Amino acid sequence: MKFNLETILKTLGWPLGLTAVFASVLLLLGVELDLVLSIAGIMLGGQALISLLVDVLKWAGVVNDGTAGKWSASFHLLGLAAIAFGLYVNPAFDFPALDAQLQVIAQFLTLAFGFMVQVAGSKRVHQLTVNGLGLRVFSRSNA
Repeated sequence: MKFNLETILKTLGWPLGLTAVFASVLLLLGVELDLVLSIAGIMLGGQALISLLVDVLKWAGVVNDGTAGKWSASFHLLGLAAIAFGLYVNPAFDFPALDAQLQVIAQFLTLAFGFMVQVAGSKRVHQLTVNGLGLRVFSRSNA
């Protein structure tokens, strides 16, 4: 997957000239923008975590309808900054090893989030069946 900084900035509604500023700052630090973008393009674990984070925030009501793209683009921009900082601090950093760990974390958190959604969904279906339809067959109590 090609990681496109211009698309991220367009989604955020920021000027494309910011790409030049971002690239210039990176060059001052001795980090090339192309290298940062190529690393970001292969970081599937990071992308999975960002996707999961946006989904969790949507479920929690933090992210409103129609704004998920901006949230995702913002998190991806923060990811680019983190990669650039990592390259600046330690140019020999092992990003594939980090990505493998992020993939495992994303898989576990996705499983946990899916479980939470299923439990919450089952409870709501039960409440609808008992309260909405007036069925008391499921309850053994007098209440």
